[in-house]
Amino acid sequence: MLLLSACTEYQLAPITNWTHLSDFPGASRASATSFVVGEKAYVCLGRSGSKFDFLKDVWEYDSKTDSWTRKADFPGTARVKAIAGVIGTKAYVGLGDIAPHAGNQFNDFWEYDHVTDSWKLLTPFPGEAKSDLFCAVVDSCIYTTEGFTATGFNSDTYKYSPKTNSWTQLKECPMPRSGTAGFSIGSNFYVGTGYCMGNFSNFYCYNTSTMNWIKVADAPTGRVLAKGLSINGKGYILMGRYWNGSLNGGKLLKDIQEYDPIQNKWTKCGYFPGDARQNMVVFTINGRGYVVGGEDDTERKKDVWMFTPNP
Repeated sequence: MLLLSACTEYQLAPITNWTHLSDFPGASRASATSFVVGEKAYVCLGRSGSKFDFLKDVWEYDSKTDSWTRKADFPGTARVKAIAGVIGTKAYVGLGDIAPHAGNQFNDFWEYDHVTDSWKLLTPFPGEAKSDLFCAVVDSCIYTTEGFTATGFNSDTYKYSPKTNSWTQLKECPMPRSGTAGFSIGSNFYVGTGYCMGNFSNFYCYNTSTMNWIKVADAPTGRVLAKGLSINGKGYILMGRYWNGSLNGGKLLKDIQEYDPIQNKWTKCGYFPGDARQNMVVFTINGRGYVVGGEDDTERKKDVWMFTPNP
């Protein structure tokens, strides 16, 4: 019997321009949240323990001086897996949960003014899933999709408008799951990988103009608890874990994958030079990608890395 199998070939273009920066000065953490205003990034929330020791501190990173400054604490409950986005000069942070998940999910949503270093409470999130949602900013609105409800996986999609301080429910993502990664490019955002009783590599694109979902090329390998960012019109998925077990088995990953939306193709971009990890934060400043913290199987981390994509 002759067995035939399809095999997708991926271009190999390792990213080699990595810089190890000054360590994050706060507690080592995982499942934190980050956002960028101008040339400064902010890292907040998360946990310093494997399942507990939740945090609510906020730190500002100056990319010009490679230095950190402590800012006003997040006024809500300490938590993990919150969402964040920036529109204009204001940041928006909220949702998330603490362990055990049941009864400990949050729907509060806050505006942060980096000029006055102050917080303001906004309209709460109306959706059922409040933890581990994917979040993206497109055309001065914040979009969320998928996530975990404490008892199951969700595919709801919402849009938040700061002009009206209101949420609008949109067409559901074709797949319910959590632990996803993604990025926004132009008027679209892309979300994929993640977990729902198995590892996923498939990716979907939401067009905010047509308000429709379409399936795009699968990522080269499935994973969960990875992170994504976009630089110069391309998306990047970094690290995470190949899930294999009822709790958190499997293997940690340290590879990087690049998505080109014009060609609808993925490129394998080599490996992160630090330790393999999951639940880190990533962000982009001036065409460079940053990785902060995260965790492996034994500890939370505080190292900081910067990379420049291939030309």
